[in-house]
Amino acid sequence: MKELKNPLIIVANGEFPKHSIPLDKLKLAKTIIACDGASDTLLNNNYSFDLIIGDLDSISKKTLNLFQSKIIKDSNQANNDLRKAIEHAESKGIKSISIIGATGKREDHSIGNIFSLLKYDNLDLKIYTDTGIFSKVNNDEKIDSFKGQQVSIFADDKTIKISSTNLKYNFNKDYSSSLFSGTLNESIGENFTLKLSHGKILLFQKFK
Repeated sequence: MKELKNPLIIVANGEFPKHSIPLDKLKLAKTIIACDGASDTLLNNNYSFDLIIGDLDSISKKTLNLFQSKIIKDSNQANNDLRKAIEHAESKGIKSISIIGATGKREDHSIGNIFSLLKYDNLDLKIYTDTGIFSKVNNDEKIDSFKGQQVSIFADDKTIKISSTNLKYNFNKDYSSSLFSGTLNESIGENFTLKLSHGKILLFQKFK
């Protein structure tokens, strides 16, 4: 099979994007991994792929037969197809991964895919949707933004103290009292900072 190269993108089997930013990520990718039935979606949108990974429960028989040499079957039900693709890329030395198609169609899949980002401490993972970007924040980070950008923070660990600058509603070593208490914020400049006492959180930044 083809060697995996950066930039690498994983296409999950949710809604295929229409926004130019995730589509540009797809066009610039040197390696495209399709999660199961996402291979059919890519072909239907005139894109190719380098690998198909999954339990093969949603791929068409035609694609299954045509691309046998590109298929890695993984029937492990403890992981969904997106996490299987992430872990395969990580095993091949890839450290930075863009993801599209991770949301839409089913809300439960969307939530599971988004929070999967928190599982991988040593990877730079970003989920691109048609409205913005989900990413993981570890410790102290200065984050590129723009004035008026809508920002939401999700912390599943209530013991994390969060500090920030350049947000409309700044944190000052505050605990996140609930999973959703850091949502609906806004950047007031070209960047903002987040500092964590420990652990990691999810960040959503809306496109212009």
